[in-house]
Amino acid sequence: MAAGRGRRLSRDIDLDKIGPKCLLPVNGCTLLERMVADLASSGVDAVIIVAGYKRHVVLDACRALESRYGIEVRLAYNWDYARTNTAYSLDIGLADVDEDVVVFNGDMLYDYAILRELLDIRRTAIVVDNRKPLTNESFKLRVVDSRIEEMGKHVPIEEATGEFIGISKIAKIDLDRAKRLLKVLIADDLNNYYDFIYKSLSQDGSLAYLYTNGRPWTEIDDIHDYEYAECIAGMSDGTRGQIQ
Repeated sequence: MAAGRGRRLSRDIDLDKIGPKCLLPVNGCTLLERMVADLASSGVDAVIIVAGYKRHVVLDACRALESRYGIEVRLAYNWDYARTNTAYSLDIGLADVDEDVVVFNGDMLYDYAILRELLDIRRTAIVVDNRKPLTNESFKLRVVDSRIEEMGKHVPIEEATGEFIGISKIAKIDLDRAKRLLKVLIADDLNNYYDFIYKSLSQDGSLAYLYTNGRPWTEIDDIHDYEYAECIAGMSDGTRGQIQ
């Protein structure tokens, strides 16, 4: 999902020139290219990019990546990106999907081993950082008996299991239910986060949790996150080389 403008980061980086955050270069490679390359090397059939802000720039990037990696790269458009949020974007992205799907926030840099382990899980799963020191701004969750009891920034730090990092997998068996849950979230609030569908999907105890166990990752919301991404990119790329 790459529809948003990235207002916080745009205070320090000219995103009007670069495009959305997925096109940020880190260690010589954009975030989007890392994701497409990783998925192509893992046997994924197609990638759908939900674009909004600077969508023409994303389109040009997708054409180049499709040619480079030999994987189908399609664009879906969130024309209303300025007043909607990730639940709305994911609803658009899943419209024509009827198989297992991996969901990425577009501003992610992550250890390749995290994706490989997620793809090996044969059910719906989310990736949770169980080591990172939490803050009031962390999107936290509290898991009890395999069920998400609470989710969001309001969860008390001392009660949290960890932080949802923005990478997940929805198994085909859960896809129709996930789509219905997204419709409910959007009807309630156009600015809802898709993350909350996993709270509902966890209630039968079948949701899997992949813990990072200290493996590096970051979302890039501001310049400090971007600087951290530059610091860990070499470690992440090293892991890619070892596995591939």
